[in-house]
Amino acid sequence: MNLNTAVRSLQRGAHVCTGQDLSIRVHYWGAHRKHADTPVHKHSFFEICYVADGKGTYMENGQEYRLEKGTFFCSRPNQLHKIDEGDNLHLLWVAFEVEKEHTSKEYRHLFDQLAQEKNVYRTDASNEPAALLWLTLFMHAEQQASSSVLATMGAALLLSLQSLFCGVGDSQKPKPMYDNKEQIVEKAQRFIQDNLAQPLSLEEVANFFHISPRHLSRLFSETTGISYTSYVRQERVREASKKIRSTSRSITSIAYECGFTSVHYFCRVFMQETSITPAEYRRRNQV
Repeated sequence: MNLNTAVRSLQRGAHVCTGQDLSIRVHYWGAHRKHADTPVHKHSFFEICYVADGKGTYMENGQEYRLEKGTFFCSRPNQLHKIDEGDNLHLLWVAFEVEKEHTSKEYRHLFDQLAQEKNVYRTDASNEPAALLWLTLFMHAEQQASSSVLATMGAALLLSLQSLFCGVGDSQKPKPMYDNKEQIVEKAQRFIQDNLAQPLSLEEVANFFHISPRHLSRLFSETTGISYTSYVRQERVREASKKIRSTSRSITSIAYECGFTSVHYFCRVFMQETSITPAEYRRRNQV
């Protein structure tokens, strides 16, 4: 199977998966026959992976899970996790969130249930409907089936994945993501915003998206007009400013929560970005 063709087809045709009273925004589909290890990170959305072959380890909040062929694992929103010790780890993955304004209360409840589910790991699941449906979807995508077919099958797969982890519940084409530099940068920006407490080195983030650090750096400069490092720094200060305005936590704790290695460095960067100290900013702006 040509994984690149299948993924590109899904990015075009199944970026929004809909059914009656259901709309799910897919941030990205992915597949890689030798998935790299990842840094500790989190997302503000669901990411579900299926191990088609190989071995590795999945870690979430201090708990380790062994990955092998036929394994599913679910990274829930805002849960720190990483993939490690990959050995020819062939992964399929999908990242998504429910568009609540276009989704019925019943379907919203199903995915709220998934967000709270403690069972994030299923083994020996090669013959589960979700596994067979995922492989079937990829075969249709490789043959470049119509958007309506891919979107409908994508919605069925996501509901099947919800059922896999939670049990049976109650009842114009865009450009390919991997061909569009703005969309690559948008994915990286979302990752940065979700993981400001992490180091976020250029090398780690580029590796996470399977591109070279030089390529990611160039895309940031071309797309945003600023360097990767400057963007990360601005996002850290933006988040810190929000916390200073809206909480009573100490400046020191906010600095570390936003990924600064010392309060002295935080105050220096904050002054460079805002022209005032964090303490003065709090005095002027705190709600």
